[in-house]
This record gives sequence, structure tokens and C-alpha cells, in this order.
Amino acid sequence: MLCTETGRSRRRNREWQTRKIDPKMKYHRSLKRIEHPSLPPTDATGTASEADGGVRKLSRLSQEADDLLTRLARLRQNLAEIRRPMNEAKAQSALAEANEQLVLVALHAESVAETAVSELGELARSGQRDPLTGLPNRLLMLDRLESAIATARRHETRFAVLFIDLDNFKRINDTLGHAIGDEALKLAARRLRSALRDSDTVSRHGGEEFLVLLPGISQASDVTSIAQKLQAALAAPAHARGHRLQLSASVGITIYPEDAEDAQTLIGRADAAMYRSKRRGPGGFEFYAQKHSMIRRPHGVLGQG
Repeated sequence: MLCTETGRSRRRNREWQTRKIDPKMKYHRSLKRIEHPSLPPTDATGTASEADGGVRKLSRLSQEADDLLTRLARLRQNLAEIRRPMNEAKAQSALAEANEQLVLVALHAESVAETAVSELGELARSGQRDPLTGLPNRLLMLDRLESAIATARRHETRFAVLFIDLDNFKRINDTLGHAIGDEALKLAARRLRSALRDSDTVSRHGGEEFLVLLPGISQASDVTSIAQKLQAALAAPAHARGHRLQLSASVGITIYPEDAEDAQTLIGRADAAMYRSKRRGPGGFEFYAQKHSMIRRPHGVLGQG
């Protein structure tokens, strides 16, 4: 009997070495990864229901982790009792059983941790995207702007920010309905994204507003050609649910570092330039520094069904 139990214990010890699992260390590392999870901030265009669902999932995982901690405490207590003087064969058997339980707890903890990390990653991704268009949202654009500022400052380069507002969008919503308005926003997002370089970023800023980040700009004429390309892409006729759409947009442009050296000021001044352009008529663009400005005439915004 003693030989049999000792043989089992040795086999389990060899399995421990094969698995390369330290149950105590791996368990605590796993639980540490899901302790006090920080949720991504909720953007104005995000949905509260998605965030609530994520919180409920993480709460469930946190409860599982607490249960595992309680179970681990009991196992440690059992191991302490086993170390007291007793029959060697019984001690080996009890120790092997406790070790087996620790393996199961460690593997379960690893599974819980991996699930929690996956859920947090999904929440982070959903917190950085506009749910309607799939574009980066305001928070993600601000993060990329801060990175662009750091890079431009380090290498003494320039970049541009374009503030784009669809002209007469309220008319589309009022005459054709919000469903068609949503289709128009998704169409605008696709066209803006397709007209840009891989290194550029376009985001939905809110409502019918979009932001574009253009890194690596050497002179204002570079931005002029891109703004013209974006407006031409938006102006192409299209149909949504049987209705003909023809979009146009007013665009305001700022250049780093001439117009501002921080993200919020760059956006705010591009917004001001956009409104200045809109007052002249739809379908135009202006630089915040008026010496660069060029105005395009309107394309028209809404066709007939």
C-alpha cells in the first residue's frame, strides 16, 4: 500500500514538472490580473448598455475569483494539517490529493483571468470606436493627436487637423428621416476613410462632425489637395434606401505648430475656421491662418427621392 501511494505521488510530482505550474504563484498572478479592473471611459457616442453588460461580466468574474481565494485558503489549511506527525502512507496520500486540488484551482484561476482580460480588451475596443460608423471616436482621436504632437515636437515636423461638418444635415434628417440620416453618416465615413492615406486618421467627432489627422505635412498646399480630394469624395452622388443623396461639407484646417501646440486648441481653431467657411456658403474650406485659405463653391447637399 505504501509503495503504491508513494509511486502515485512520484508520478504526480513528475506531472508537476511537465506542466511547469507553481499553483500558488500562477494562481496569484492570475488573480492579480483581474483585480480592480479599470473600465474604458464612456464616450458621448457610446452606448450605456454595452458598458453595463461589461460591468456585469466583470462582476461575475470577480465573484469567481473571490470563491477561488476561499478555496485556496481551505487547501492551505489542509496542507498545514497534513504536515503534522502522522502515518507516512496517509500523509503521502493526503498530500498528493491536496496537490491535485491545487493544480485544478490554478488552472481554473488561469481560465478566469484569461476570460477577464479578453472582456476588458473588448470593452476597451468598443470604448474607442463610434458604434454607428466604426470610426475612431473622440477619445481615440485625442490620444492619436497627443501622439502626433509628441512625434512632431521630437522630429520638428508638422501635421494638420481638419474639422469636417456635413452641410445641411438637419435637412436630411427632417425630410428623409433619421434612418436615412444614419445611412448618410455611414456613407460619409466610408468615403472619407477611402480618400485618405493609411497613415491618416479620420474619426467621428459627434453628430455630423468628423476630424481628420494628417501627419507629415510639409506645406499648406499639401493640405489643400487633400481637402479637395475629401470634398470630391463626399460630393459623388449616392443612393440610400431609394433616396438620392448628394453630400457636401464645410472644412476648417489648422496646422501644428503654427496655429496651436496642443490638441484641444488645434481642434477648437479648426472648428472656428470651419464655421467661417460655412458662413461663406456650403462646400468650402478655410485655414485658421487666413493667408492660406482657399474657398470652394458648394456642391449641394440633398437630392430628390
